[in-house]
Amino acid sequence: MGFQNKLPLTWERLGTIVLGERMFIMKEISYTQAFTILVLNQKPKLNAFKDRRIAACLLISELVELMRSRTVRTTGANRMVVAPVETTDIDYLQPILRDLNVRDPETMVNYVKSAVLSLRKRRVLTFAKAVCDSLIKSGRIEEDDRRYYVTQTMAYRLVTEVYNDLLGDKEPADQTVMLAILLINSGLLKDYYPKAEADKIKDLIEQTAHPDKYLLVSDVIKRINHEVAEIVSAVES
Repeated sequence: MGFQNKLPLTWERLGTIVLGERMFIMKEISYTQAFTILVLNQKPKLNAFKDRRIAACLLISELVELMRSRTVRTTGANRMVVAPVETTDIDYLQPILRDLNVRDPETMVNYVKSAVLSLRKRRVLTFAKAVCDSLIKSGRIEEDDRRYYVTQTMAYRLVTEVYNDLLGDKEPADQTVMLAILLINSGLLKDYYPKAEADKIKDLIEQTAHPDKYLLVSDVIKRINHEVAEIVSAVES
């Protein structure tokens, strides 16, 4: 098949190949899809999303996408409501959108907790499978016997694109910032970067939350940067 799920090259070797190059995978896929690829690259089965931190980050990512498209908004009490006219046609967001439509409005933290802390995590796995299916459809990953296969090149480029975009000379894109937030709070950052590089990424993400800095980063992502750690902590306790 030609697809593998491990990163055999060292960070130093990787650096000689692609670090410093500008790549644009994040312009072709969403941060939700990119996060899913990097989850599957570590554990290539759907049950990878049963991990509470990873599950919480997946749901948060999808909810942020819906908020940014104005398909979902928050009330004064911070409860999420679906807009009267839904504005997204993204296929992998339809399961979570249908779920939101049949539930009473909840805060993001309560919604994520109820899904992540459920015994079988059926909603989480349904949402995750929809993202995986979208990646299979676009040729980004393959599936065989309930196992997902990620190309080494895809994983490498996502990891290096995040690093280069965040620490380059230009202001980082909000897509990259959101993916970094997900990697940090899911615990995956340490699986892809040595400590020194991971610390640089964490420092940069802390700076992006400042309202007067990083104007390319959306207000939704700046706000969620403060909330993700609280939500992840809530599902772990």
